[in-house]
Formats: sequence, C-alpha cells, structure tokens
Amino acid sequence: MKKIRIKVYIGILLLFLTASSKSQILKDEWITCIGQNCKVLDPYYSKGVTMKWEGPCANGKANGYGKLTKYIDGKLESTYVGEYKNGIREGKGTFTHIDGSVAEGNFINGQLMGYGTKTAEDGSKYIGNLVNYREHGYGTETYANGSKFEGFFVSDQRYTGKFTSYNGGITYLQNYYPVDKIKDNNSGYRPVIGTRVTEYFDENWKRCNQKNASYYRLITYQSENKPIGAIKDYYISGSLQSEFTAVYIDYNDDNKNFHEGEATWYYESGQIQQSRYYYNNKINGPNIYYFENGQQSSVVNYYHGVLNGVYKTFYKTGKIHEYKYYDYGKLYENKYIDYDENGSGAIVYDEPFYSNKDDWEFKYDNSSSIINSDYNLSLNVYNQKLTSRQKYISLNQNSDYSIESIIHKKVGKEADGYGIVFGFKDWDNYYQFLISEFGSYRIMGMVEGMSINLTEWKKSDAINLKNQRNLLKIFKYDNQFIFSINSIVVETLESKNLRSNNFGIIAHGKGEYIMENLKIKQFVTSEELEKSMQQEQESNIAGIDGEWKSSGSGFFISSRGYIATNYHVIEDANEIQVQYYQKGQKLVYSAKVVTTDKTNDLAVLKIDDNSFKSLPAIPYVFTISTKDVGTDVFALGYPQLQKQGTEIKFTDGKISAKTGYKGNITEYQISVPIQPGNSGGPLFDSKGNLIGITTAYLVDAQNVNYAIKTSYLKNLVEVMPEKITLPANTEIYSKSLTDKIKVLSDFIPIILVK
Repeated sequence: MKKIRIKVYIGILLLFLTASSKSQILKDEWITCIGQNCKVLDPYYSKGVTMKWEGPCANGKANGYGKLTKYIDGKLESTYVGEYKNGIREGKGTFTHIDGSVAEGNFINGQLMGYGTKTAEDGSKYIGNLVNYREHGYGTETYANGSKFEGFFVSDQRYTGKFTSYNGGITYLQNYYPVDKIKDNNSGYRPVIGTRVTEYFDENWKRCNQKNASYYRLITYQSENKPIGAIKDYYISGSLQSEFTAVYIDYNDDNKNFHEGEATWYYESGQIQQSRYYYNNKINGPNIYYFENGQQSSVVNYYHGVLNGVYKTFYKTGKIHEYKYYDYGKLYENKYIDYDENGSGAIVYDEPFYSNKDDWEFKYDNSSSIINSDYNLSLNVYNQKLTSRQKYISLNQNSDYSIESIIHKKVGKEADGYGIVFGFKDWDNYYQFLISEFGSYRIMGMVEGMSINLTEWKKSDAINLKNQRNLLKIFKYDNQFIFSINSIVVETLESKNLRSNNFGIIAHGKGEYIMENLKIKQFVTSEELEKSMQQEQESNIAGIDGEWKSSGSGFFISSRGYIATNYHVIEDANEIQVQYYQKGQKLVYSAKVVTTDKTNDLAVLKIDDNSFKSLPAIPYVFTISTKDVGTDVFALGYPQLQKQGTEIKFTDGKISAKTGYKGNITEYQISVPIQPGNSGGPLFDSKGNLIGITTAYLVDAQNVNYAIKTSYLKNLVEVMPEKITLPANTEIYSKSLTDKIKVLSDFIPIILVK
C-alpha cells in the first residue's frame, strides 16, 4: 500500500484571491526613505510606495521641519511640507496631492485634525473642521461654480446645513435630505471629560433619561467629542449591544460619528449580529452579518467604503442564497447567482440603467429616452408610431428562463398598448407582451415581417388601471410561455424560439413610459451554476500578475513573519506569496524559504517584504507533548481555493491513533476531514494549543487523514539560522470555540506558489 502525497495544482485563481496593485488595502506602514536611512510613518500605505525626505533626521526617523515626497510605482503621488516628530507628522503642515488638491492645518499623530483648509483641483475650497484628512464637522465649502454649503459635513459629504446655488437659490439639508427648515436636534448634553460616563438612549437611539431608555452607553471622553478606548453599548437589560472605537462621537446624532477600527454588534441573547472594520470612517474588508442562531446571514466585502469582491447571503440553514461579485462598486456583468434552499438556482441579470446610460439614452425620430432621477428608464414618444428601447443580454434559450419588469405610463392619452419587448432582432422579428391603461393585455409578435397575434386584446382584473404600476413577467418553462401580471398568471402558450437576446420596453402611442427594472433569470442545473461561476472567475483573471500553480495553508510561529507549512506545498517554488487578514484588512506579501525538512514534510518560510511590520502577539501555545487517542481536535485552512473560495474553513474530529501511516511515529492519525489545500495548516486541541500540522494523503482506506506532530517542527526551528521564540500565549483558553476561531484566523495565511 503506497502512500501518495497530494499536491494541489490550481490552473487559474479567482480574482478575489489576489490583490492587484490597484486593490491594495490602505494601512499604516513605516517606510525607509530613499537616499538616507530615515523612516517615516505613512498612514495610507499601499503596494509600490517609496518616500523621499528632505529634512533633519534623528534616531533613524524624520524629526523637524522638512519636505516629504511620496511616489507610487515610481510616479509622484503627493508632497508634504511641515513638521515631523519621531517619524510622524506632528504640528502645522501642508499636504499637496498630484491631482492639485491641497490640505493645510494641524497634524496630530500623522493625521490632519481640527480646523484647517482643503482646496480641490477644480478650485473648490473648504474651511472648517477636519478629521483624518476628511471634511468632518462644521465648515464652509465654496465650489468652483460659485455655489456654497455652510453646515455639518460627514466624511466629505454635505450632511446638515444651508446650500446656496450659484444663482442665489437656497436649499436646506438635514441628514443628507432636502428639508423646508432645519430642526434643532441639540439636546444640550455635555459630558464630564476624563471620567467614564453612562449615557441613555431610547429605542430610536435618541438621548433620554434612564427611565425611558432602551439602551445605555459606557464611554470616556478625553476631550470635546473625542472618546478614548473602546465604546460599549448595552441593552437596558445589561446585555452587550455593540463595541467599537471612534475618533469623533457626536453628542446628538450617531450618524455624525467618525469610526475607526473594529466594530461588533450583538443580539440581546449575546450572539454576534454583525462585525466589520472601519478604516478612516469607511468600511474596509469583510462586513459579516449573523442570524441569531449563529449562522452567517451575509458576507459583504468592501474596499475603503466601496463594494469590492465577493458578496454572499445565506439561508438560516447555512445554505447559500445569493452569490455576487463586485469590482470596485460594480456588479460583475450585472449578474449574480440566486439559489433556493434545495441548492437549485438561477443566473440573474438585473439591469442597472444608470450604469449603462449609453445603451439606453438617445433620441430617434419620434422619441427620446433618459435615465431619470429615480434611476429608471423614461421613454418619451411624440407621436403614435411604434417605439422601443432594448439591450442585448446574454441568455441561453435552451434553459428555462424568466423576463420581468415593472412598467407604467406616466403621462399621455389613449395608446395601443405598452409593455415588454423580447427576442428583438429587428422590426421584422420580435415578440411583445402588452397591457393597456384600461385593463387589457395582448401578446403578439413579428416573424419575418409577418404579424402573429398570439392573443387578441383580453380584459384582466390583474391589471392596475390608468397610470398605475404593473409587474409583467414572462416565464419560459419546458415548451411553454407563461405570462403573468402582478404575479397572477393570465396566459399560457406554446414557447417560441427567440431570434435574438435583445430585451426592453415597447410602446404604441404618444406619452411618457417608465420601465423601473429589467430582470432576467436563467434557471440552470447545479453543474451549470458551478461552470458559470468558474467562467465568471476565470474572466477576471486579467487582474492577476502571473499564474499561481498551487496553494496550501500555513500558520505563523513568530510575530516577525515566520510561517510553518508542509514541504510539499512549496517544493520547487520559484515564487511564494502569502495572504491573510489582520483586523479586516487583507494583506499580501512575498515570502522566502528559510529551512526545510523534506523527510518529515516540513518547511519554514519568512515574509520577505520591506512593507511588512510585526504581527500582534500570536494567540496560541506551541505544545510538543503527545496527545492521547480520543482527544478533541480541529483544523483551520483553505481547502480547494478554486471551488470553495478564500474564507477560512473549520473541520473537527478526534485523534484516532498516536501513529500515522504504517505506524509512522512522526504523525497522528486523525478523523478531522482534510482536503487538498489544507496541507500545511494547523491542528489545535480544544483549548487552542497547536499540536500538529495537517497534511493531505491518498490512502487505500477512506476518511483517514494525518497530522505531523509539532515536536518535529520544533526540531526544525531549532536549527534555523535565526533564533525565534515559539508562541506560548494562553489568552484564548477561556474563549468559546467560535471566538477561538475568530482570533486564530488572523494568524493562518494562504500559501500561493509558482
């Protein structure tokens, strides 16, 4: 019986597994300036950054007045002229971006804070309060066209105040929205500074007295509006409701708060409801929601406040509901996958009219079309001539599918019908599903220029009369077309082969017609769904520099960037990359091999990247004592990246034997399920002690897996050129299993090899 070690080869990686240069997560980073051994802190570091400091240097860091020039990939990005203290901007200074924008004011701990000015490249100028470079607080912004806003800004956005247009018109805004008059929401609350205080809120999170409170907050202010340490909110019952950190807390309106760092919300039962990470008051990284039963309800990824990456929602059973992929705020190809609870699903196309304005907005003889302020399609027809607007949408007509839209006539006199046009090839080949404002519908088509009346005009109580909205839907099932109005089936006909995949709105008569949405679903098998997802992921491969050949798992054994994994994961590697999350931020670094033990299938890597900084304390104990048969154990890793994605996977089981394959004393036999990609990942006991390194094998027996004992990894570490202290941290012992996994996950990277 021959043992065969598994190697995982992935021909193509998903876009969301790797960060291209444009998708680097911004973070604090110490940079050694070119031309001299002098370091500065960059609060907005991304890959490819270099710095030049012209000024005094003390103790290896910029100290005093000078000029800092920042480059990205060798191109000028910004300059700063002002004070530095121990490598950090501190005091008065001027920041100038390559786009021509300028910010001036007082810098505190590297950030532009307090009263200052910002001038944009178009000449717009802001004077007022700044938080972390952003317009946040009371201020006045005068725009290039002469208009002006005076009031409160939230992260560069007008929030509450007075807007004066260039022609003198005045609009008042409150909570972002226009109002006739701004209401004074000042509660008059002023907390004691420097002492922890208890603040009470009603069910709508408005300040109130203790008697009427639904929630309360424990907070300490170090100065006006500036909290110190974690802020904790509680249900009036005493259960924790949320905990977060912030740079600015408003006394009257939580929407004005400026968040920074981790934030977690809880159900009153104590179960986590939501967790996210803020960077400069923008959501950064995964935003995760949970059902009260502990199952994830959604995982939504952001890049600096913009949807970017995988967006997944789940049923309470844990089965996936929706799978979407966003590329910097835009839904990829405007499609996503919608599953039912049985695992069957559909590829859904949801037309975003505004994003595709060029496809919909144009004038033609008797008509014009625009995307209106509600982001709907507005079709204006100026005579009784038949008029349409359509867009090509990829659809496999051999599948079952549906087409739906909400349509209504906004203005106009009696018309000969309006509705959905589908399968439009040209004016000699198309089908249409029409309704009238008087409560009738009709289905007809043109085939090679010949008119085909599939039905005459028929009355239906399903139709909302006059200019009301109506939901029209065409469902192709097997060899039938099923037509419904407002979810009521009105007609079933033999299905027809469409001559094209153009879909849109059609109108017979003068008036303005509104198409509010256009949604097409293609119902496919689970195999076709998987193929579709793979094609979607492969089409995004342009953002990846090179082709990674294989992947595995690893775990940190030193805060200085040392990582343990299997030898076979990095065997024959020309290039190694590691990816992991810290506080919600995805970090990507190159790595090198430090030492290997081919016999015992072990390797130690080290991050080889000048931008890397030390990790927090590693939260587990590296233990070498042999565990007994029956010990509860669990593994964390990244199996089958191409199919299962980059979310870390948990599996558990027991130690089945103290020896491995054919009595190999270097290994445990375990019942923990292991798949390709788990190789090199950690094996923990129930307390969270590191006891082994998982390795995947193909053996004659089923459901038998192995883990290398940590004592052999310790032997390898002891002969490394550089001495390290192995982790011995017991802080997670008392945590629940769920919390253990959450803490440990930040220290378990993906290993990518080519």
